[in-house]
Amino acid sequence: MVPDTIRPPRPLLSARAEARLGPRHREVLDALEERFLAHGFSDVTMRELASQLRCSLRTLYEIAPSKRQLVHVVVDRFLQRMGRRAAAAVTAEATALARVRAYLDVGREVRRWTAAFAEDAAEDVDLLRILDRHLVYSQSVLERLIAEGVEAGEMRPVDPGVAAAVFTGAARFLARPPAGLDVAHDWFDDLIDIVYFGIVDPASRDRKGRS
Repeated sequence: MVPDTIRPPRPLLSARAEARLGPRHREVLDALEERFLAHGFSDVTMRELASQLRCSLRTLYEIAPSKRQLVHVVVDRFLQRMGRRAAAAVTAEATALARVRAYLDVGREVRRWTAAFAEDAAEDVDLLRILDRHLVYSQSVLERLIAEGVEAGEMRPVDPGVAAAVFTGAARFLARPPAGLDVAHDWFDDLIDIVYFGIVDPASRDRKGRS
């Protein structure tokens, strides 16, 4: 399980605050998430969002006082949910190696965001800080999980901090690729495999295959 000493970033919209908003607001938040991750957010106004989502402007402003803050709340909420799912997946697994794989696999959900979202995010310094806070948290969790795997003899004797930094550093770069770089849509799958099979101890796999 994820140690209590590794704390996730504080959510911009707490569970209590979201509960106070009501079910319609949560439906709007879900719809905004779909819209922003698929199409970005720089090309739309609050009034246009209200029209697209068939809700009132008041509903949007009850969630956040500006479009910029609305984007931050929606993206942070998405990342918070992904972090909780990853923590739950880790708790359910028995071996250190399985916990690493389960944690990485949940991260595949970031494939939902498109080049349009990445381009818009790159222009918002505060949103990039939010993304980085979540990546730093993920790096800390991965480092601890890999350290447990190395100690258990399930992984190569790699430096856990370096291995975790390779993953989060590559994810940070590929999530916002520079213009002209052709990155396949399944880059996250490739990245997971590169990291995962780079830390697996072949002798450990052989032992399991013979048991």
